[in-house]
Amino acid sequence: MKITIFSVFLILTASVFSNVFGQLAPAGAGDKTLGDNDIKMRSVELDRVKRDSNKSDPATFAPINSEIKAKFPQIKEDFESIQIAESAIIKAYTTGKTIDYRMIQSSAEDINKKAKRLDNNLFAAKLEEKTIDSKNLKPKTIRDLIVELDDSIGSFVSSKIFGNIKTIDAEVAVKTRTDLIKILVLSDQLSKEASKMK
Repeated sequence: MKITIFSVFLILTASVFSNVFGQLAPAGAGDKTLGDNDIKMRSVELDRVKRDSNKSDPATFAPINSEIKAKFPQIKEDFESIQIAESAIIKAYTTGKTIDYRMIQSSAEDINKKAKRLDNNLFAAKLEEKTIDSKNLKPKTIRDLIVELDDSIGSFVSSKIFGNIKTIDAEVAVKTRTDLIKILVLSDQLSKEASKMK
């Protein structure tokens, strides 16, 4: 009986101490919660862009270009090119003895260029430079940027806008443009971060 009570006492004492010391642990001490908060904070700006676009009137945020049919060959080319460039980034990051930062940088720049042209060909309204400026965003790791960029490209290329350009739902247009803005921001950030690593 005494051993059981003593064991319970030890367990309770250990949990109290771990809670107290866990709360006093300095920032950057490898705390899992801190890591989760960092990840959440990193995507705040992208979430803001998404929220802003969802609040926006589709007619002003994502009006479809009236010449979209004529632009289709170029749209198709850029649509395929960003996927090829993204595959090159993943290959440069995951294969080989060292990470090929030059390839990551040039592929990210190519994605950025193609995404800008896609935006011009798909949508009639011009994007404001501040919407796609990534200078003031908190830096992310190369890995995080690659993962987020891959997710955004995956979402963009699966857009229903490419299934039928004759009838495009306003909600689909807003979602597609939001994905394109993310691609523009993330590819710009990735290019800058890869440039620092060369």
